[in-house]
Amino acid sequence: MALKKALIVLVIATCFILTGCREVLYSNLTEDDANEMLQTLLVRGVDAKKVNGAKDSFNIEVAKEDLVRALKIIKEHSLPKEQFASLGTVFSNSGMISSQTEEQARLCYAIAQELSATFSRIDGVLDAKVHVVLAQHNIASGITTPPSASVFIRHTKNSPVTNLISGIKDTVSKAVPGLDLKRVSVLTQEFNENIIKPSVKSKAWYENTLIIIACSFAAFILLTAIVVFILKQRGYITLNLGKHLSKKTK
Repeated sequence: MALKKALIVLVIATCFILTGCREVLYSNLTEDDANEMLQTLLVRGVDAKKVNGAKDSFNIEVAKEDLVRALKIIKEHSLPKEQFASLGTVFSNSGMISSQTEEQARLCYAIAQELSATFSRIDGVLDAKVHVVLAQHNIASGITTPPSASVFIRHTKNSPVTNLISGIKDTVSKAVPGLDLKRVSVLTQEFNENIIKPSVKSKAWYENTLIIIACSFAAFILLTAIVVFILKQRGYITLNLGKHLSKKTK
């Protein structure tokens, strides 16, 4: 029993050491988000791994020494991607009776979310934000302010979005009731990746052949000592040695 316990402790300690070499970068991801994050990290030389999480979710783990680089990379690439609400989602929780102002606010938010989701699917777009202001009528003054919209897009260097500005404006003007094309503004920002070169790191101890051999030999010696100690405690070694000596004296 003592030998069995010693082996269990040794196995647990080994597993603890090995798992301690990695850190969870992000958890509870969908498979699409996990795959995109994994690809982004691997292409940039980060030792990343996708593992199963709780309730059909996934986690991204990285080597401990790559944690800082990985955090910066996913921040620069706005990962995981923002989840936008749809028209159905926005109006699904509306009450039985809503004021006109509340309905306008819901419609404004829903349109902005739908447009943001559409533009975020353009190749190379990292962030897409749309702000919509619906027509407003001031009863006291009788002045009506026409609707307007502004779009912000952050994109990579090779993204075709810069050639789609007119199409983006046209899409927004048709999505917002009464919106004139001239009252749509589009602001784009090119993303210049700040590539962090991986630090030159020595091999981990479990990747070094000489250390593995030395550790294996040390583990063998340790286990042998444990077995000898247990046998000695139970009297087997002393007993066998006594029989051997008695044979020689005869």
